[in-house]
Amino acid sequence: MRPLVDLRTMIELGRWLGPWTDGQVMPRDVSREELLIEGRRAEDRAFSAFVYRSQRRAPVGSLLLVPGLHYLGPLDARMDRFARILAAAGLTVLAPRLPDFTSLVLGERIFDDMSRAFSALLALPGRPPGRPGVFSISFGSLPSLWLASRSGLASEVGSLIVFGGYADFGDTLRFCIHGRPGAAHDPLNRPVVFMNLLPWLDDKPEDPAPLVAALRKYVEATWGRPEMKVDGKWQAIARSVADELAPAERPLFFAATGATGDTKALVEAALGRSGDAFAWLDPGPFLQDIRCPVHFIHGADDDVIPYEQAFALAKRLPEGVCQGIHVTGLYGHTHKADPGTTLRDVPALVREGTTLLKMLSAVARCGGG
Repeated sequence: MRPLVDLRTMIELGRWLGPWTDGQVMPRDVSREELLIEGRRAEDRAFSAFVYRSQRRAPVGSLLLVPGLHYLGPLDARMDRFARILAAAGLTVLAPRLPDFTSLVLGERIFDDMSRAFSALLALPGRPPGRPGVFSISFGSLPSLWLASRSGLASEVGSLIVFGGYADFGDTLRFCIHGRPGAAHDPLNRPVVFMNLLPWLDDKPEDPAPLVAALRKYVEATWGRPEMKVDGKWQAIARSVADELAPAERPLFFAATGATGDTKALVEAALGRSGDAFAWLDPGPFLQDIRCPVHFIHGADDDVIPYEQAFALAKRLPEGVCQGIHVTGLYGHTHKADPGTTLRDVPALVREGTTLLKMLSAVARCGGG
């Protein structure tokens, strides 16, 4: 029966995720319930998660959907749509609003938060039997790889899909700042790099709160709006937000947004001063301990984390663990690509069709335990 269940799930996923469907349209017969995940110890912080279930189909599996760095977390419209599509296909989905990711500043408590989110999924009333899958997006790859390797719950993870994940944190930061020749590059992510490097930056203000608030306001005004990436539109937003800062804080703000200043030099100097402060963000130590099946999906034109990082992750896994690396032109890092610009000829159409089928198969099986 399982192959038939997976096939039905694949068909439902393909209906919504394929290039034939408008990226703004979503299933309607899906419920979303907010769940509070409380701490185990006094120092733990509570955070919310959202549970998605189909209202017309009995669940056939379950999935932890792990967002990346985004101030809205699973409430971002693109994440919410994806969660609803997964649920409509028969998966019970839990998407946590991880505090470090919504704050845009990374911290090691992300691992404990991840463990509690997965435990909440395991304990959901009505969750179908079997080990849940984990689907990570972007920077969500780090806690997801940890969960499947070194956490006390690793044996409960059925399989893992890493979408747009990173292998080298330093290279990823540098790509966010200045990209590389011949590769698409998102100019809107620089402020998050500066927010995480703030303790080691030259000329940082004594009270960084106004600067951080301005950077976050800039992010909220530009992210999720592809038109901001072209024709310098993001620069106009940067100048508008900067007007609210004290004059002494504006040079660092402009460098953090890339509007003016030597952004690259500031970042390199800060990375040099940080020493091993970011060593914990290296996913390498987790990879050899993973035993569940792992699929990697990455956009060929990912402008935040280059697709080569998927291959770098895969080659460090134990033999037989990686089930596939699927590089697609249908999806970028944060958006569904325009098929008219992606599929320019018949061979490209055939390749993308084959890749899409493999991706749909991986997702269908991921939540099936």
